[in-house]
Amino acid sequence: MFSPIKNIHRRLERLPMLAVLAGVVVGILVADRLRPELWVATVGFVLALGVAYYRRWALVGVIFMAGAISITLRRAGEVMIEGQQLAEIELLSVAHEYADRLDFDARVVALHDGEEWRRKAMDVRVMIPAEVGATAGERVVAQCRLQRYDEHTSYGGYMLRVGVVGRIYLDSAQILQREDTGRRWGERLRRKAMQRIESLGLSGDNKAVVAAMSIGEKSLVSRSLRQNYVRSGGAHLLAVSGLHVGFLFVIANLLLLPLVALRHGQLWRSLVTVAVIWLYAMMTGFSPSVVRAAMMFTLVQTATNLASRNDHLNTLCVAALVMLLWDARMVYDAGFLLSVLAVVAIVEWGVPLCRAFNSLLGDTRRYSLWSRWLRRGVTWLFSTVVVSFVASIATMPLTSCLFGEVSLWSVVIGGVMVALCAVVVSVTIIWIVLPIALFRPVASGLVDLLSGAMNGIAEWCADSPLMSYRLEISSTTCLLLYVAFALFTLALWSLPGREKEV
Repeated sequence: MFSPIKNIHRRLERLPMLAVLAGVVVGILVADRLRPELWVATVGFVLALGVAYYRRWALVGVIFMAGAISITLRRAGEVMIEGQQLAEIELLSVAHEYADRLDFDARVVALHDGEEWRRKAMDVRVMIPAEVGATAGERVVAQCRLQRYDEHTSYGGYMLRVGVVGRIYLDSAQILQREDTGRRWGERLRRKAMQRIESLGLSGDNKAVVAAMSIGEKSLVSRSLRQNYVRSGGAHLLAVSGLHVGFLFVIANLLLLPLVALRHGQLWRSLVTVAVIWLYAMMTGFSPSVVRAAMMFTLVQTATNLASRNDHLNTLCVAALVMLLWDARMVYDAGFLLSVLAVVAIVEWGVPLCRAFNSLLGDTRRYSLWSRWLRRGVTWLFSTVVVSFVASIATMPLTSCLFGEVSLWSVVIGGVMVALCAVVVSVTIIWIVLPIALFRPVASGLVDLLSGAMNGIAEWCADSPLMSYRLEISSTTCLLLYVAFALFTLALWSLPGREKEV
Protein backbone atom coordinates (compact mmCIF):
# COMPACT_ATOMS: atom_id res chain seq x y z
CA MET A 1 0.00 0.00 0.00
CA PHE A 2 1.24 3.41 -0.97
CA SER A 3 2.25 5.59 1.98
CA PRO A 4 3.85 8.97 1.12
CA ILE A 5 5.14 9.59 4.65
CA LYS A 6 6.61 6.09 4.88
CA ASN A 7 8.29 6.48 1.49
CA ILE A 8 9.85 9.83 2.46
CA HIS A 9 10.99 8.39 5.80
CA ARG A 10 12.69 5.45 4.07
CA ARG A 11 14.50 7.83 1.73
CA LEU A 12 15.69 10.07 4.57
CA GLU A 13 16.87 7.06 6.57
CA ARG A 14 19.39 6.44 3.78
CA LEU A 15 20.77 9.96 4.24
CA PRO A 16 22.19 10.00 7.79
CA MET A 17 24.92 12.46 6.83
CA LEU A 18 22.29 15.00 5.77
CA ALA A 19 20.99 15.15 9.35
CA VAL A 20 24.55 15.40 10.75
CA LEU A 21 25.40 18.21 8.31
CA ALA A 22 22.20 20.10 9.21
CA GLY A 23 23.04 19.85 12.93
CA VAL A 24 26.58 21.13 12.41
CA VAL A 25 25.35 24.06 10.29
CA VAL A 26 22.82 25.07 12.95
CA GLY A 27 25.55 24.87 15.61
CA ILE A 28 27.82 27.09 13.52
CA LEU A 29 25.16 29.73 12.90
CA VAL A 30 23.98 29.87 16.51
CA ALA A 31 27.52 30.01 17.95
CA ASP A 32 28.58 32.68 15.48
CA ARG A 33 25.59 34.74 16.57
CA LEU A 34 26.15 34.31 20.32
CA ARG A 35 30.01 34.32 20.17
CA PRO A 36 30.63 32.08 23.25
CA GLU A 37 34.11 31.70 24.73
CA LEU A 38 36.05 28.68 23.53
CA TRP A 39 35.99 27.05 26.97
CA VAL A 40 32.19 27.36 27.09
CA ALA A 41 31.81 25.59 23.73
CA THR A 42 34.31 22.91 24.78
CA VAL A 43 32.53 22.23 28.08
CA GLY A 44 29.21 22.02 26.23
CA PHE A 45 30.66 19.48 23.79
CA VAL A 46 32.14 17.32 26.58
CA LEU A 47 28.85 17.38 28.55
CA ALA A 48 26.84 16.42 25.46
CA LEU A 49 29.30 13.62 24.75
CA GLY A 50 28.96 12.33 28.31
CA VAL A 51 25.16 12.32 28.17
CA ALA A 52 25.23 10.64 24.75
CA TYR A 53 27.09 7.70 26.30
CA TYR A 54 23.90 6.87 28.22
CA ARG A 55 21.21 8.46 26.03
CA ARG A 56 21.44 8.27 22.23
CA TRP A 57 19.23 11.32 21.73
CA ALA A 58 22.06 13.45 23.15
CA LEU A 59 24.01 12.83 19.94
CA VAL A 60 22.05 15.78 18.58
CA GLY A 61 23.79 17.97 21.12
CA VAL A 62 27.20 16.49 20.24
CA ILE A 63 26.67 17.33 16.56
CA PHE A 64 25.43 20.82 17.43
CA MET A 65 28.40 21.55 19.72
CA ALA A 66 30.86 20.22 17.11
CA GLY A 67 29.70 22.99 14.79
CA ALA A 68 29.87 25.52 17.64
CA ILE A 69 33.47 24.57 18.47
CA SER A 70 34.47 24.73 14.79
CA ILE A 71 33.36 28.34 14.33
CA THR A 72 34.57 29.40 17.82
CA LEU A 73 38.07 28.07 17.11
CA ARG A 74 38.24 30.06 13.87
CA ARG A 75 36.93 33.28 15.41
CA ALA A 76 39.30 32.94 18.36
CA GLY A 77 42.23 32.76 15.94
CA GLU A 78 41.31 36.05 14.27
CA VAL A 79 43.56 38.82 15.60
CA MET A 80 43.94 42.48 14.71
CA ILE A 81 46.95 44.61 13.83
CA GLU A 82 46.86 47.57 16.18
CA GLY A 83 48.14 50.70 14.41
CA GLN A 84 51.37 50.55 12.40
CA GLN A 85 53.05 47.20 12.98
CA LEU A 86 55.74 44.98 11.51
CA ALA A 87 54.16 41.89 9.96
CA GLU A 88 55.17 38.86 7.92
CA ILE A 89 52.65 38.29 5.14
CA GLU A 90 52.30 35.38 2.72
CA LEU A 91 50.78 36.26 -0.67
CA LEU A 92 48.59 33.27 -1.52
CA SER A 93 46.99 34.08 -4.89
CA VAL A 94 46.02 36.99 -7.14
CA ALA A 95 42.42 37.97 -6.45
CA HIS A 96 42.22 40.85 -8.98
CA GLU A 97 44.61 42.39 -11.45
CA TYR A 98 44.21 46.06 -12.38
CA ALA A 99 46.27 48.33 -14.59
CA ASP A 100 48.05 49.97 -11.65
CA ARG A 101 47.87 47.38 -8.85
CA LEU A 102 47.45 43.75 -7.84
CA ASP A 103 45.06 42.55 -5.15
CA PHE A 104 46.18 39.41 -3.34
CA ASP A 105 44.41 36.95 -1.12
CA ALA A 106 46.97 36.80 1.69
CA ARG A 107 47.61 35.64 5.22
CA VAL A 108 49.45 37.36 8.05
CA VAL A 109 51.63 34.57 9.50
CA ALA A 110 53.58 36.51 12.17
CA LEU A 111 53.58 39.84 14.00
CA HIS A 112 56.52 41.57 15.70
CA ASP A 113 55.66 42.95 19.12
CA GLY A 114 58.82 45.03 19.43
CA GLU A 115 60.87 42.26 20.99
CA GLU A 116 60.21 39.05 19.10
CA TRP A 117 58.13 37.48 16.34
CA ARG A 118 54.87 35.85 17.39
CA ARG A 119 53.11 33.37 15.08
CA LYS A 120 49.62 34.42 14.01
CA ALA A 121 47.09 33.39 11.40
CA MET A 122 44.89 36.05 9.88
CA ASP A 123 43.40 36.20 6.38
CA VAL A 124 43.60 39.62 4.71
CA ARG A 125 43.36 41.27 1.30
CA VAL A 126 46.65 42.97 0.28
CA MET A 127 46.87 45.71 -2.38
CA ILE A 128 50.30 46.27 -3.97
CA PRO A 129 51.22 48.63 -6.87
CA ALA A 130 51.96 46.79 -10.12
CA GLU A 131 55.46 48.29 -10.41
CA VAL A 132 56.54 46.44 -7.24
CA GLY A 133 56.34 43.19 -9.22
CA ALA A 134 54.96 41.06 -6.38
CA THR A 135 53.88 37.52 -7.24
CA ALA A 136 51.78 34.83 -5.58
CA GLY A 137 53.88 32.54 -3.41
CA GLU A 138 56.07 35.34 -2.02
CA ARG A 139 56.45 36.10 1.66
CA VAL A 140 57.05 39.75 2.56
CA VAL A 141 58.03 41.55 5.75
CA ALA A 142 56.50 45.01 5.87
CA GLN A 143 55.46 47.89 8.08
CA CYS A 144 51.70 47.96 7.59
CA ARG A 145 48.39 49.14 8.94
CA LEU A 146 45.25 47.01 8.71
CA GLN A 147 42.02 48.67 7.63
CA ARG A 148 39.22 46.56 9.08
CA TYR A 149 36.16 45.97 6.91
CA ASP A 150 32.99 47.75 7.96
CA GLU A 151 30.60 45.07 9.19
CA HIS A 152 27.63 47.36 8.53
CA THR A 153 28.16 47.29 4.74
CA SER A 154 27.10 44.29 2.66
CA TYR A 155 30.57 43.68 1.23
CA GLY A 156 32.41 44.31 4.50
CA GLY A 157 30.02 42.13 6.46
CA TYR A 158 30.44 39.32 3.94
CA MET A 159 34.25 39.49 4.02
CA LEU A 160 34.27 39.42 7.83
CA ARG A 161 31.92 36.43 7.93
CA VAL A 162 34.17 34.41 5.61
CA GLY A 163 37.19 35.27 7.78
CA VAL A 164 38.92 38.06 5.83
CA VAL A 165 39.38 40.66 8.57
CA GLY A 166 40.57 43.64 6.53
CA ARG A 167 42.78 45.06 3.79
CA ILE A 168 46.39 46.21 3.78
CA TYR A 169 47.93 48.66 1.31
CA LEU A 170 51.66 48.19 0.69
CA ASP A 171 54.13 50.11 -1.46
CA SER A 172 57.84 49.59 -2.10
CA ALA A 173 58.82 51.83 0.83
CA GLN A 174 56.85 49.74 3.34
CA ILE A 175 58.18 46.36 2.13
CA LEU A 176 61.40 45.63 3.99
CA GLN A 177 62.05 42.07 2.82
CA ARG A 178 60.80 39.75 0.08
CA GLU A 179 61.31 36.01 -0.18
CA ASP A 180 60.06 33.27 -2.48
CA THR A 181 58.94 30.60 -0.04
CA GLY A 182 59.87 27.74 -2.39
CA ARG A 183 57.20 25.67 -0.69
CA ARG A 184 54.34 26.67 -2.94
CA TRP A 185 54.33 23.53 -5.03
CA GLY A 186 50.86 24.34 -6.29
CA GLU A 187 52.05 27.71 -7.58
CA ARG A 188 54.97 26.05 -9.35
CA LEU A 189 52.65 23.57 -11.02
CA ARG A 190 50.35 26.40 -12.09
CA ARG A 191 53.24 28.38 -13.59
CA LYS A 192 54.36 25.31 -15.54
CA ALA A 193 50.81 24.71 -16.74
CA MET A 194 50.52 28.38 -17.70
CA GLN A 195 53.67 28.12 -19.81
CA ARG A 196 52.14 25.23 -21.73
CA ILE A 197 48.90 27.17 -22.25
CA GLU A 198 50.92 30.13 -23.57
CA SER A 199 52.69 27.79 -26.00
CA LEU A 200 49.33 27.24 -27.73
CA GLY A 201 49.53 30.82 -29.04
CA LEU A 202 45.98 31.81 -28.12
CA SER A 203 44.69 35.37 -28.51
CA GLY A 204 44.40 37.65 -25.44
CA ASP A 205 40.84 37.10 -24.19
CA ASN A 206 40.81 33.49 -25.32
CA LYS A 207 44.00 32.78 -23.38
CA ALA A 208 42.56 34.53 -20.32
CA VAL A 209 39.39 32.43 -20.37
CA VAL A 210 41.24 29.15 -21.01
CA ALA A 211 43.69 29.82 -18.15
CA ALA A 212 40.85 30.71 -15.77
CA MET A 213 38.73 27.67 -16.65
CA SER A 214 41.49 25.06 -16.76
CA ILE A 215 43.96 26.00 -13.99
CA GLY A 216 42.24 28.76 -12.00
CA GLU A 217 44.53 31.56 -13.22
CA LYS A 218 42.06 34.47 -13.14
CA SER A 219 44.56 37.34 -13.12
CA LEU A 220 44.41 37.67 -16.94
CA VAL A 221 40.62 38.09 -17.06
CA SER A 222 39.78 41.74 -17.66
CA ARG A 223 36.95 43.48 -15.86
CA SER A 224 34.90 43.84 -19.05
CA LEU A 225 35.33 40.17 -19.94
CA ARG A 226 34.34 39.09 -16.44
CA GLN A 227 31.29 41.36 -16.60
CA ASN A 228 30.23 39.77 -19.89
CA TYR A 229 30.21 36.35 -18.26
CA VAL A 230 28.36 37.66 -15.21
CA ARG A 231 25.60 39.20 -17.34
CA SER A 232 25.33 36.08 -19.49
CA GLY A 233 25.02 33.82 -16.45
CA GLY A 234 28.31 32.04 -17.11
CA ALA A 235 30.48 33.55 -14.37
CA HIS A 236 30.76 30.16 -12.67
CA LEU A 237 32.64 28.82 -15.70
CA LEU A 238 35.54 31.20 -15.04
CA ALA A 239 36.06 29.86 -11.52
CA VAL A 240 37.45 26.34 -11.22
CA SER A 241 34.81 24.33 -9.38
CA GLY A 242 33.24 20.89 -9.13
CA LEU A 243 32.26 21.08 -12.79
CA HIS A 244 35.90 21.34 -13.86
CA VAL A 245 37.03 18.66 -11.42
CA GLY A 246 34.33 16.44 -12.91
CA PHE A 247 35.86 16.91 -16.37
CA LEU A 248 39.26 15.93 -14.96
CA PHE A 249 37.74 12.91 -13.21
CA VAL A 250 36.31 11.60 -16.49
CA ILE A 251 39.51 12.33 -18.45
CA ALA A 252 41.73 10.60 -15.89
CA ASN A 253 39.54 7.50 -15.81
CA LEU A 254 39.50 7.30 -19.62
CA LEU A 255 43.26 7.79 -20.03
CA LEU A 256 43.98 5.22 -17.32
CA LEU A 257 41.54 2.64 -18.67
CA PRO A 258 44.38 0.33 -19.95
CA LEU A 259 45.48 -0.20 -16.33
CA VAL A 260 42.37 -2.32 -15.75
CA ALA A 261 43.99 -5.11 -17.81
CA LEU A 262 46.77 -5.44 -15.22
CA ARG A 263 46.62 -7.30 -11.93
CA HIS A 264 44.97 -5.04 -9.35
CA GLY A 265 44.59 -2.62 -12.26
CA GLN A 266 41.35 -1.09 -10.97
CA LEU A 267 43.04 -0.30 -7.67
CA TRP A 268 45.99 1.39 -9.40
CA ARG A 269 43.61 3.28 -11.65
CA SER A 270 41.72 4.60 -8.64
CA LEU A 271 44.89 5.56 -6.75
CA VAL A 272 46.34 7.44 -9.73
CA THR A 273 43.03 9.18 -10.46
CA VAL A 274 42.71 10.36 -6.84
CA ALA A 275 46.34 11.56 -6.86
CA VAL A 276 45.73 13.50 -10.10
CA ILE A 277 42.60 15.12 -8.67
CA TRP A 278 44.43 16.34 -5.54
CA LEU A 279 47.41 17.56 -7.56
CA TYR A 280 44.93 19.57 -9.61
CA ALA A 281 43.36 20.93 -6.41
CA MET A 282 46.83 21.99 -5.22
CA MET A 283 47.59 23.63 -8.57
CA THR A 284 44.38 25.64 -8.47
CA GLY A 285 45.09 26.94 -4.96
CA PHE A 286 42.87 24.63 -2.86
CA SER A 287 39.80 26.83 -3.33
CA PRO A 288 36.79 25.63 -1.26
CA SER A 289 34.78 24.51 -4.31
CA VAL A 290 37.71 22.49 -5.71
CA VAL A 291 38.57 20.88 -2.36
CA ARG A 292 34.93 19.94 -1.85
CA ALA A 293 34.72 18.45 -5.34
CA ALA A 294 38.05 16.64 -4.88
CA MET A 295 36.78 15.07 -1.67
CA MET A 296 33.51 14.05 -3.31
CA PHE A 297 35.14 12.47 -6.37
CA THR A 298 37.66 10.73 -4.10
CA LEU A 299 34.75 9.11 -2.27
CA VAL A 300 33.04 8.25 -5.57
CA GLN A 301 36.25 6.67 -6.92
CA THR A 302 36.70 4.70 -3.70
CA ALA A 303 33.12 3.46 -3.80
CA THR A 304 33.57 2.45 -7.46
CA ASN A 305 36.75 0.53 -6.63
CA LEU A 306 35.00 -1.30 -3.79
CA ALA A 307 32.02 -1.98 -6.03
CA SER A 308 29.77 -0.58 -3.31
CA ARG A 309 26.54 1.33 -3.72
CA ASN A 310 27.13 5.05 -3.62
CA ASP A 311 24.54 7.66 -2.63
CA HIS A 312 25.82 10.87 -4.17
CA LEU A 313 23.85 13.10 -1.81
CA ASN A 314 25.42 11.36 1.19
CA THR A 315 28.83 11.76 -0.45
CA LEU A 316 28.25 15.49 -0.93
CA CYS A 317 27.18 15.82 2.71
CA VAL A 318 30.35 14.07 3.92
CA ALA A 319 32.53 16.38 1.80
CA ALA A 320 30.70 19.51 2.99
CA LEU A 321 30.80 18.31 6.61
CA VAL A 322 34.56 17.77 6.61
CA MET A 323 35.13 21.20 5.09
CA LEU A 324 32.89 22.96 7.62
CA LEU A 325 34.54 21.21 10.55
CA TRP A 326 37.90 22.31 9.14
CA ASP A 327 36.80 25.91 8.58
CA ALA A 328 33.26 26.75 9.69
CA ARG A 329 33.43 30.19 8.05
CA MET A 330 32.83 28.48 4.70
CA VAL A 331 29.14 28.33 5.63
CA TYR A 332 29.01 31.99 4.52
CA ASP A 333 31.14 31.57 1.40
CA ALA A 334 29.17 32.28 -1.78
CA GLY A 335 31.10 29.73 -3.83
CA PHE A 336 30.54 27.03 -1.21
CA LEU A 337 26.79 27.64 -1.06
CA LEU A 338 26.29 27.98 -4.81
CA SER A 339 28.20 24.83 -5.69
CA VAL A 340 26.47 22.74 -2.98
CA LEU A 341 23.04 23.88 -4.20
CA ALA A 342 24.00 23.16 -7.81
CA VAL A 343 25.20 19.63 -7.00
CA VAL A 344 22.07 18.88 -4.93
CA ALA A 345 19.87 20.00 -7.83
CA ILE A 346 21.86 17.88 -10.28
CA VAL A 347 21.66 14.78 -8.04
CA GLU A 348 17.98 15.10 -7.14
CA TRP A 349 16.64 16.50 -10.42
CA GLY A 350 19.21 16.31 -13.21
CA VAL A 351 20.20 12.65 -12.79
CA PRO A 352 16.59 11.31 -12.58
CA LEU A 353 15.57 13.36 -15.64
CA CYS A 354 18.56 12.03 -17.61
CA ARG A 355 17.72 8.47 -16.60
CA ALA A 356 14.10 8.97 -17.63
CA PHE A 357 15.18 10.30 -21.03
CA ASN A 358 17.57 7.38 -21.48
CA SER A 359 14.83 4.87 -20.71
CA LEU A 360 12.56 6.47 -23.30
CA LEU A 361 15.12 5.68 -26.01
CA GLY A 362 14.78 1.98 -25.23
CA ASP A 363 17.24 -0.90 -25.48
CA THR A 364 20.42 -0.09 -27.43
CA ARG A 365 20.86 -3.65 -28.69
CA ARG A 366 18.25 -3.21 -31.40
CA TYR A 367 20.14 -0.23 -32.87
CA SER A 368 22.91 -0.32 -35.45
CA LEU A 369 26.45 0.79 -34.51
CA TRP A 370 26.00 4.28 -35.98
CA SER A 371 22.60 4.62 -34.34
CA ARG A 372 24.09 3.74 -30.98
CA TRP A 373 26.77 6.41 -31.39
CA LEU A 374 24.09 8.91 -32.45
CA ARG A 375 22.04 8.02 -29.39
CA ARG A 376 25.05 8.56 -27.14
CA GLY A 377 25.59 11.97 -28.68
CA VAL A 378 21.93 12.94 -28.21
CA THR A 379 21.97 11.61 -24.64
CA TRP A 380 25.14 13.57 -23.83
CA LEU A 381 23.67 16.76 -25.31
CA PHE A 382 20.40 16.31 -23.42
CA SER A 383 22.26 15.60 -20.17
CA THR A 384 24.40 18.72 -20.60
CA VAL A 385 21.34 20.92 -21.16
CA VAL A 386 19.41 19.40 -18.26
CA VAL A 387 22.29 19.61 -15.79
CA SER A 388 22.92 23.25 -16.70
CA PHE A 389 19.20 24.05 -16.50
CA VAL A 390 18.56 22.56 -13.05
CA ALA A 391 21.78 24.03 -11.63
CA SER A 392 20.84 27.50 -12.94
CA ILE A 393 17.31 27.33 -11.53
CA ALA A 394 18.52 26.04 -8.15
CA THR A 395 21.13 28.77 -7.67
CA MET A 396 18.98 31.65 -8.94
CA PRO A 397 17.40 32.64 -5.57
CA LEU A 398 20.78 32.69 -3.81
CA THR A 399 22.35 34.65 -6.68
CA SER A 400 19.57 37.22 -6.40
CA CYS A 401 20.01 37.42 -2.62
CA LEU A 402 23.81 37.80 -2.73
CA PHE A 403 24.36 39.85 -5.89
CA GLY A 404 21.00 41.50 -6.58
CA GLU A 405 21.01 40.38 -10.22
CA VAL A 406 19.36 37.51 -12.07
CA SER A 407 20.32 36.35 -15.55
CA LEU A 408 17.99 34.02 -17.43
CA TRP A 409 20.66 33.60 -20.09
CA SER A 410 22.15 30.83 -17.95
CA VAL A 411 18.92 28.86 -18.43
CA VAL A 412 18.77 29.49 -22.18
CA ILE A 413 22.38 29.09 -23.28
CA GLY A 414 23.86 27.43 -20.21
CA GLY A 415 23.92 23.98 -21.80
CA VAL A 416 25.82 25.23 -24.84
CA MET A 417 28.36 27.10 -22.70
CA VAL A 418 28.92 24.07 -20.45
CA ALA A 419 29.39 21.82 -23.49
CA LEU A 420 31.96 24.22 -24.98
CA CYS A 421 33.65 24.54 -21.60
CA ALA A 422 33.88 20.75 -21.29
CA VAL A 423 35.73 20.43 -24.60
CA VAL A 424 38.03 23.41 -23.94
CA VAL A 425 39.01 22.26 -20.44
CA SER A 426 39.43 18.63 -21.50
CA VAL A 427 41.68 19.42 -24.48
CA THR A 428 43.69 21.94 -22.45
CA ILE A 429 44.30 19.53 -19.58
CA ILE A 430 45.36 16.78 -22.00
CA TRP A 431 47.77 19.24 -23.62
CA ILE A 432 49.20 20.27 -20.22
CA VAL A 433 49.75 16.63 -19.25
CA LEU A 434 50.85 15.40 -22.70
CA PRO A 435 52.46 18.32 -24.60
CA ILE A 436 53.12 16.31 -27.76
CA ALA A 437 54.31 18.52 -30.63
CA LEU A 438 52.12 16.78 -33.23
CA PHE A 439 49.06 17.45 -31.07
CA ARG A 440 49.77 21.17 -30.70
CA PRO A 441 48.18 22.52 -33.95
CA VAL A 442 44.98 20.55 -33.31
CA ALA A 443 44.80 21.59 -29.65
CA SER A 444 45.60 25.22 -30.44
CA GLY A 445 43.04 25.51 -33.24
CA LEU A 446 40.25 23.75 -31.35
CA VAL A 447 40.77 25.56 -28.05
CA ASP A 448 41.11 28.97 -29.76
CA LEU A 449 37.96 28.40 -31.82
CA LEU A 450 35.76 27.19 -28.96
CA SER A 451 36.99 29.66 -26.33
CA GLY A 452 36.45 32.45 -28.87
CA ALA A 453 32.90 31.15 -29.41
CA MET A 454 32.30 31.25 -25.65
CA ASN A 455 33.55 34.83 -25.43
CA GLY A 456 31.40 35.80 -28.40
CA ILE A 457 28.27 34.25 -26.87
CA ALA A 458 28.97 35.92 -23.51
CA GLU A 459 29.48 39.32 -25.16
CA TRP A 460 26.31 38.97 -27.26
CA CYS A 461 24.25 38.05 -24.20
CA ALA A 462 25.75 40.91 -22.16
CA ASP A 463 24.80 43.38 -24.89
CA SER A 464 21.22 42.06 -24.91
CA PRO A 465 19.78 43.03 -21.51
CA LEU A 466 16.41 41.42 -22.30
CA MET A 467 17.18 38.38 -20.10
CA SER A 468 19.10 40.12 -17.28
CA TYR A 469 17.27 41.76 -14.39
CA ARG A 470 18.14 43.65 -11.24
CA LEU A 471 16.32 41.67 -8.55
CA GLU A 472 17.36 41.54 -4.92
CA ILE A 473 15.45 39.34 -2.48
CA SER A 474 15.87 39.16 1.28
CA SER A 475 17.61 36.27 3.03
CA THR A 476 14.27 35.25 4.56
CA THR A 477 12.60 35.06 1.14
CA CYS A 478 15.58 33.12 -0.18
CA LEU A 479 15.35 30.62 2.68
CA LEU A 480 11.59 30.17 2.16
CA LEU A 481 12.13 29.47 -1.54
CA TYR A 482 14.64 26.72 -0.73
CA VAL A 483 12.32 25.26 1.91
CA ALA A 484 9.61 25.11 -0.75
CA PHE A 485 12.10 23.48 -3.15
CA ALA A 486 12.97 20.85 -0.53
CA LEU A 487 9.31 20.12 0.26
CA PHE A 488 8.48 19.77 -3.44
CA THR A 489 11.39 17.36 -3.88
CA LEU A 490 10.20 15.34 -0.86
CA ALA A 491 6.73 15.23 -2.39
CA LEU A 492 8.20 13.72 -5.56
CA TRP A 493 9.92 11.05 -3.45
CA SER A 494 6.49 10.03 -2.15
CA LEU A 495 5.04 9.25 -5.60
CA PRO A 496 4.19 5.57 -6.20
CA GLY A 497 6.67 5.19 -9.02
CA ARG A 498 9.59 6.20 -6.77
CA GLU A 499 9.29 3.42 -4.16
CA LYS A 500 11.80 1.15 -5.87
CA GLU A 501 14.30 3.98 -6.19
CA VAL A 502 14.01 4.91 -2.54
